[in-house]
Amino acid sequence: MLETLARLGYASKAVVYAIVGMLAIMTALNRGGRVTDTSGALRVVLTQPFGRFLLIVVAVGLSGYGVWRLLDAFLDPDRDGTSAGGLVTRIGNAIRGVLYGGLGVEAFRLLRGLSGSKGNEARLYSARVLDLPFGELLLGIVGAIVLVYGASQLLAGVRGKPDPKVDMSCVTSDWRGRIATISHFGIAVRGGLIATLGFFLVRAAWTHDPSEAAGQRESMLQLGGLGEGRWFLAIIAAGVIGYAVDQAVHAWCRRIRSPV
Repeated sequence: MLETLARLGYASKAVVYAIVGMLAIMTALNRGGRVTDTSGALRVVLTQPFGRFLLIVVAVGLSGYGVWRLLDAFLDPDRDGTSAGGLVTRIGNAIRGVLYGGLGVEAFRLLRGLSGSKGNEARLYSARVLDLPFGELLLGIVGAIVLVYGASQLLAGVRGKPDPKVDMSCVTSDWRGRIATISHFGIAVRGGLIATLGFFLVRAAWTHDPSEAAGQRESMLQLGGLGEGRWFLAIIAAGVIGYAVDQAVHAWCRRIRSPV
């Protein structure tokens, strides 16, 4: 059951990131569209034919993925261990569980007609943390961790090291190399977006200004604005679609050990 939910979760993530990437590419090519985040992608799903049914599937998948990731973090079925690297991986799994589980809950809220995310969560949560004792230090540490994690993902994507938890034999040999290249490109781009988000959190802590924090949408806009015209935004959007491909591969090919 958990394996089914985990694979459905990966597939749901693939759908969400594919929508985010396609909308961004349409924006870069002046074909309509808009730069949005994963929460905005849920609203897009809801507006499609059979949108409510699709959003139910995505909501169940993301919620199940969140539960599986939390169990993965605490029970360690992947045997990441308690070394420094293993603990970082398990902490990352716990964070994924919370984030994507929350996204699944948001999908259910949308199905009930309740308002979802407004896209400014990074600023809201940063403001709350800054109001705490030693809030600047806490937010700075969180931002630094996010930045380092994003940078490590970017480097992993650039290096193109195979994921030992993914059995690529499920992909035909003719496509295996191409799919791996697309996946690594997607991982690198998403790593860059995460690192950018971490940088903004550190900047918000340094300046004691929560408006300096930014989420995924703002990170894409900031990075997209670095290039001439909109070509750099198109590259980032293509990378997000590449990450969607990577998650689709995980849905089909990842080795998933039951944590219970």
